Amino acid sequence: MTSLLKVLFFLITSSCFIFSVQAEGVEDEIQSIILSENADSSKIEELLKLAKSLDGQPAEAMLVVRFAGKLADDIKCLKLRGRCYEYESWIKRDLGDYSSAIAASFKALRIYNDLNLEDKTEKLQLQLGSHFSAEKNYSKAILYISRALESYRDREDTSNLVLALINMGETYRLQGKLDSAAILFRECLSLNRQLKNTNVEIVKGYAEGNLGMVYSSQGKFNEAIQLLKSSISILGEMQDYYSTSVYQSELAQVYIQQGKKNQGETLLREALEMAEREKLKEQIRDISKDLSVFYEQNNRFQRALNLRKQYEVYHDSLVNIENVRKTEQLESQYWLDRKDANIRILELENESKQRTVIILSVGSFILLMLLFFVYRLQVLRKKAYQKVAEQRDIIEKREKEKALLLKELNHRVKNNLQMVSSMFSLQASQFRGEPAADALVAARRRIDALMLIHQKLYREDVDTHIKLADYIKELTDNLVYGFGKEVDLKLNLSDDKLYIDSAIPLGIIINELLTNSLKYASDGKALTISVDLKQENDKLHLILADNGPGFPEGHDLKKSRSLGLKLVHSLIRQLHGELSQTNDNGCRWDITIEKGS
Repeated sequence: MTSLLKVLFFLITSSCFIFSVQAEGVEDEIQSIILSENADSSKIEELLKLAKSLDGQPAEAMLVVRFAGKLADDIKCLKLRGRCYEYESWIKRDLGDYSSAIAASFKALRIYNDLNLEDKTEKLQLQLGSHFSAEKNYSKAILYISRALESYRDREDTSNLVLALINMGETYRLQGKLDSAAILFRECLSLNRQLKNTNVEIVKGYAEGNLGMVYSSQGKFNEAIQLLKSSISILGEMQDYYSTSVYQSELAQVYIQQGKKNQGETLLREALEMAEREKLKEQIRDISKDLSVFYEQNNRFQRALNLRKQYEVYHDSLVNIENVRKTEQLESQYWLDRKDANIRILELENESKQRTVIILSVGSFILLMLLFFVYRLQVLRKKAYQKVAEQRDIIEKREKEKALLLKELNHRVKNNLQMVSSMFSLQASQFRGEPAADALVAARRRIDALMLIHQKLYREDVDTHIKLADYIKELTDNLVYGFGKEVDLKLNLSDDKLYIDSAIPLGIIINELLTNSLKYASDGKALTISVDLKQENDKLHLILADNGPGFPEGHDLKKSRSLGLKLVHSLIRQLHGELSQTNDNGCRWDITIEKGS
């Protein structure tokens, strides 16, 4: 009864602190629950049900959960206190306050561990895994989801196990560990076929959709198409439009990569219409960007421009939403702290004989002090914002100056290298027919490979990274043109970028090996040269092959007296890479290097 009076006194005297019409309505509902004749445990259950119904009103929901937690503390019910912490965790996550969400989950987890509530403990571990995954702390997420998985396996709780497998698989997918993700999604689908509960279809929809995205990333397009189509069908019937639009957009990208542009375009447009109809801002933003890129690549520039504008509108809108969430978080915490302070004050004053007078006096004093502190806080905040804005402007200005200097530096380095290349060309023409001429031409080609990197950095307005596909294509075209031979050049290059410190030695290596192929090609035989580049985990794998004579049997490359091959081995060591050569209807070079940052 004492705890009930404490809560009632707070409700009666806190009306002057109500910060919105919604909060006033919520406090009326809280008062109605507290005044009911139900047991305290039932009141806590009703308060938590009320908090759950306040979707989209995190500040009000947090207020309700605080009251429920206060009652749970008063009746010393640890299990209900743990549930209050669970609710608090999800509300804090909705506000974007992941640190507080994780802290609340740990409080609940400690309670459930002490009470040996195994099923509750497992769900809390999944909740923690979800929070850490949202923060992109995948190692921690995997740690806690793994614990839940192990418990579900030990108890043979297949219904919860399939859900945990989806969580773990998605975490691995986001982390880039595609093989591990695929194994977990396949296990999930296999176990799900054995179940007969109401969640079978939705679990199948999510598992197939996520596995389809994994296969898409791995280049297994046929398997990806089959799974994504099935997932879209299942989730579409369940009216899960957000997930449906995500998987349909992924399916469209698979078709586009297969060269089925019309099918891809149609699916993207349908996904965009779905997102617009259901007001899914994140998907409108992402699909608008995908369509804009698609139309730009297919020279439909007006459509590309219109969709790019739409992407920017929704991108800015979502940034503003994030700022609003942060503001709501601060506002919510501010008001909740004020109400907690009033609860503590009223508990003390409730024991005094002159309770009413003292409460009114203290309340008035606190109100005046709060108004004063709010005013002071606003003044200090305004000054802090001004200072941050000034510092941001200074940083932006310095970044622009830095970018301009780097651009100018690349331009000058390119010009200087071009001048040196021209000098070597002139010298080579004077020594035509002599051995020195070949050395000068080889040196000029090496300089051209360096110059091409700085030219692309300047032309593409970037400072430290270049697109390898564009660079290698231009480099090989220049070499073939320089030798004046008919060459069937086959390029299969992934869209990777490489830091300039690695790109320069890699360019020289490609220059030397292709020069070797062109120089020693068999006369009278059509020369075919293939260059393949792909990323494998965190490494780049480069394959250069030709149909030339190759190297003699027993030839030791490391003992070769060729300056070019010595240079290649030196640069491979510099890149901490691996180099191997084989004769397979010609000469084949396999090069593996760390991709780096």
